[in-house]
Amino acid sequence: MADDKTQKPSKPRGFAAMDAKRQREIASLGGQTAHRLGKAHRFSVEEARAAGAAGHRTRKQQQEKAAGGSMSAAESDASSDADEETESSIEAAHAEK
Repeated sequence: MADDKTQKPSKPRGFAAMDAKRQREIASLGGQTAHRLGKAHRFSVEEARAAGAAGHRTRKQQQEKAAGGSMSAAESDASSDADEETESSIEAAHAEK
């Protein structure tokens, strides 16, 4: 059995052994193929807006929870109105497809 201290470091394999340009070329081919086969997804403006709003809302809730505070009644009402608007914009975006 060989001593661990005398073993040679292993050489990079697979993508790690390739130069960055070749890695980008291969990744690009994968993305192009996904789009050609119809398996890739492109966000519409409405979907992107709704996703951003949902992420913002989640972050805000996490920050408030961490701070130990809760929303006032007015903030809660405004947040639920925004939730309904986001949901309706997502439904509208999916109905267009």
